[in-house]
Amino acid sequence: MQVNNANKISHQQDLQNKHLSPIGLGSRLNHIDSLRGFALLGILLVNMIAFQYGVAGIETIKTELSSFERVIYDIIEWLFQGSFYPVFSILFGFGAVIMWERAEATGRPFKRIFFRRTLILLAIGYIHLHFIWDGDILLTYAIAGLVFTFFIKRQAITVLIWALVLAFLINAPGLIPAGDEGNEINLSLYSEYEKAVLSDGSYAEITAHRFTSNPYEKVDLGFEMGSLEHQFFASFLSILDTIMVTTQAFMLFLIGAFIAKKKWLHHLTENRQLLKRITLIFVLVGLTLKGSMIVTDNLMLDYFGYLLGGPLAAIGYITGFSLLFAKYKSSTFIQGFNSIGRMALTNYLTHSIVMTTIFYGYGLGLFGKLGILVGTLMAIALIVIQMFFSRWWLSRFRFGPMEWLWRSGTYLKFQPMRKKA
Repeated sequence: MQVNNANKISHQQDLQNKHLSPIGLGSRLNHIDSLRGFALLGILLVNMIAFQYGVAGIETIKTELSSFERVIYDIIEWLFQGSFYPVFSILFGFGAVIMWERAEATGRPFKRIFFRRTLILLAIGYIHLHFIWDGDILLTYAIAGLVFTFFIKRQAITVLIWALVLAFLINAPGLIPAGDEGNEINLSLYSEYEKAVLSDGSYAEITAHRFTSNPYEKVDLGFEMGSLEHQFFASFLSILDTIMVTTQAFMLFLIGAFIAKKKWLHHLTENRQLLKRITLIFVLVGLTLKGSMIVTDNLMLDYFGYLLGGPLAAIGYITGFSLLFAKYKSSTFIQGFNSIGRMALTNYLTHSIVMTTIFYGYGLGLFGKLGILVGTLMAIALIVIQMFFSRWWLSRFRFGPMEWLWRSGTYLKFQPMRKKA
């Protein structure tokens, strides 16, 4: 009797370990890790402008730049802005489907583990947004990810239809005539306020700013500033912005899920011709639409350039980089991006900590003082440093620090950190 009870307990423990253990690190799609690292480069090049001039200042700073720095700004806006955040988002959806497929293949539970993983990301994003940098995207990912949980198991065609419907809804407002140029929302007043707070404020003051500020409260909305009507519409526009960004992230997750379900990136050699065609068409169309943002002041073209051209270029970047990986996967830079990508969460948060310390009033106070060129060189230098550091770290440990914390919380037990000798 005691033997039978012992066997039952042992069997229950084995089941519990099976259900709570993470899927092993083997059989990774290494080019996806490299893609994440490549995406972090593009994201940092764009974010560097926001670190230096504020989230609102990234738009209002244009007229204050020298001709040379304006060229650098335009190149970053054309090639990177609105395209590398989508790359990362698509890879999020892609990775979630891979996790689900591997869980299904090994008989492990998925939904509640992915749900818990997403809740932890939500907590990390909330802390990052309010206590480190207000340009956070992790909180948006988490909110969109909670909804995405219910779509991961859907068929590829279903996922694609939902993505196309959402893409249409997101881009449809761009068809509405913009009216007079004077009707465009002007964030210059908020940008000046933001600049004053970030360049001279203490950590407590800047943190309070993150919790309470709403850019639209300092925009002329047709009502008296500070009136109840003005506050109501300012709050409404802020909520609308959040819904729009979250919906776009969700749409991009669906695109990533579709690509994963079609296995286009699983077998690079077999799908080489298809990936070539996707790269050529999507990069060409995406960058053409984005080019309209640079060469014209048309609000409709600007809208489509960012919200349609950006994601289209992102898809082309993903397939194009995958082809490069297949050909040059042993190169130093590809492997460097691979190391960064395996520690993507740690490296992303490091960008915010390092750059806010350099630029904000509670740090070195260099806000708005270095310029676009120096900022771009700093971004590239930080990425190169992270290539070496990440490679060194991963030669000794199985995960980056934040990846270990995220993984341990997801599976409700501390994961082995050090590699076996």
